[in-house]
Parts: sequence; C-alpha cells; structure tokens
Amino acid sequence: MSGALTFIEPTEDHAELLLDWRTRPDIAGQMLTQVPYDVERQKAWLRRCAERDDYVHRILCVDGVPAGHVSITITEPDWRIATIGVLMGERAGRMGAAPLNFAYMLNHVFFTLGLRKVVNHILGTNSPRLLKGQPMIGYRPVGVLKRQVVKDGQEIDLHIFEMLAEDWLAVRDRFRVYQDMDGREWM
Repeated sequence: MSGALTFIEPTEDHAELLLDWRTRPDIAGQMLTQVPYDVERQKAWLRRCAERDDYVHRILCVDGVPAGHVSITITEPDWRIATIGVLMGERAGRMGAAPLNFAYMLNHVFFTLGLRKVVNHILGTNSPRLLKGQPMIGYRPVGVLKRQVVKDGQEIDLHIFEMLAEDWLAVRDRFRVYQDMDGREWM
C-alpha cells in the first residue's frame, strides 16, 4: 500500500457506509450534531447535498479504499467564508499521508472555490493533538467558548480557529500538496 489519497463524490450507494461511520460512538461523540441510524434519510441527505452550491463533500480514499468523509460548507457566501469538516471512519484515514487531507481541502477552499477565510469549531473533547496541531497547519486560535456545547448532559468547550487565504499560502509549501480534492494542480 502506498497511502495514495484520492477523493470521490459520495452517491446514494455510500449512504450506509457514511451512516455507519457517522453513528459510531467514537465519531458521533466528537460531532456537534447527532443523526439517527436511518439509511433512507441518509440517502435523501445525499440527494440534497448534490443540489447545494454552498456545500462540497467527498469520500477520502486511501489506496482507493474509502477511509473518511470530508466537507466544505460555505457559511458566509458574501464574505467568502467556509468551515471544513473531517470524519475518519477507518484507521487508514488516520495514518500515513491521510492526515494531509487538510491540504487538499484548503487548496480546494482557497483556489477552486476562491474563498478568503476558513473558520472551524472543534469540540474540546477531541484529541489534544488535534487542537495543538491547528496552528502548525496555519490556523490562528481565536478563542474558546467555555462550556458552549451540551451533549448528553455534559458541558463541552468549543475551540475556534481561523485561517485566511494568505495564511495558507505562507505555510502550504511545507506540506508539498498542491492538488485540490478533485486532482487539480494549484502551484
């Protein structure tokens, strides 16, 4: 296995796979929202996603095998701001080159979509490595909303990070990834 990353557009055929990942307790516990285990509802969601112009998502594949789901949501179209989401459903998505998925996503955000800023919200229950790694990628910590999210009666901090297009341009050479999620080169 080479660890090569590719991204494919999800179809209704991926509904059960995505739902299995999304409802797994270790993944669902790190997400802001919960979804019921309903394959038909998941298929309807995939159909709605295909019609949206403010949402781009892909299945991340490692050596051609689905390993996770990544998304870009344009939250403020007039201000050209988005947020990104990453869900790693398989171990291969957390090893080797797969953690570099953010580089493909950020190239997609800033070059393909022409946006100017990404703002991300990360639950404090996520891995400390994830939170500490954000500035190394080029994100600036904005702050922490203390006890902002309540899940299963537990109050959870919400960490906010932001990145401007010029911030990404300043650090992206260190990752040596110049493709977007669709394989377009952005040198």
